[in-house]
Amino acid sequence: MTVYRLAVLKLFTAAIIWGLSFTLIRWTLESFTTSQILFWRFLFAFFIGEIIFFAFNRKNYKKSHSDIKMARNTGLFLGISLLFQIHGLNFTTATNSAFITATYVVMIPFVSYFLFKQKIQKYDVLLGILALGGMVLLLKIFYDSTFSLAQFNFGDVLTFGSAITAAIQITLIGVFAKRCVSPFRFNNYQTFWALIACLPFILYETYSKKLSLWPEHVTPLALVGLVLLILSVSIVAFYLQISAQRKLPTATASMLCLLEAPFSFIFATLLLQEAISPLQSLGAFVIILSAFLSITSSYKSACR
Repeated sequence: MTVYRLAVLKLFTAAIIWGLSFTLIRWTLESFTTSQILFWRFLFAFFIGEIIFFAFNRKNYKKSHSDIKMARNTGLFLGISLLFQIHGLNFTTATNSAFITATYVVMIPFVSYFLFKQKIQKYDVLLGILALGGMVLLLKIFYDSTFSLAQFNFGDVLTFGSAITAAIQITLIGVFAKRCVSPFRFNNYQTFWALIACLPFILYETYSKKLSLWPEHVTPLALVGLVLLILSVSIVAFYLQISAQRKLPTATASMLCLLEAPFSFIFATLLLQEAISPLQSLGAFVIILSAFLSITSSYKSACR
């Protein structure tokens, strides 16, 4: 297997896990508030990740300390993005959340241009527009042949904020992942900075609502959701993303990450009994098509 195809496989696997994460968050919200999820998810993911790295890669443990500075900006934007996403899931469906989050794909080329003056390729813009068309179908913005934003609620607005910050985070990873000593350690430090970014909200919600950091009653399903968020999403999926983005163009990486949306729908349908209309299903197909075209076009460019 070539380096490029291995990177694609890693990010494809991460997209499946992220697709499941929306369902896991809904499960966890049965017992935990947004701040409680953020606190325990990031705290445990950081310490477990550090223990794993120290146990299996001691020779690079000290050498990779420098990754803490490199992971700062990506971690801060990751924390803000997940704060918006998780809080938004209190008010919207897992399917809507996933597909709204996926709109970051149309923002990434422009974020790259404004932050790093990277040239915007025509196919990036065209495929981004194609993906946006899929979003329009999925969110039923043109419902019954008329333009309407009535389907949007507060949770959808928060989730759109998550998409904006996710676009910045993915763009930054495309730059810094290539310079880090260890992708796994980089992800650990990214998790640490995500916790720092969310601390003001955690402290505000805890003290203003007089909440403890651990809820009084926790359902088994909520506990399973939290454990899987920590292990499979924060540790495994984000490590796979960082490792893959060392080898992939940002545009290709963003399109592969976009696959989390249709996977989210599959898991939400099977585990949460959510449903979408035939028109929304067409939107999901358009998103998958845009991701496939991005992968093939970038692969052909890499082989030239």
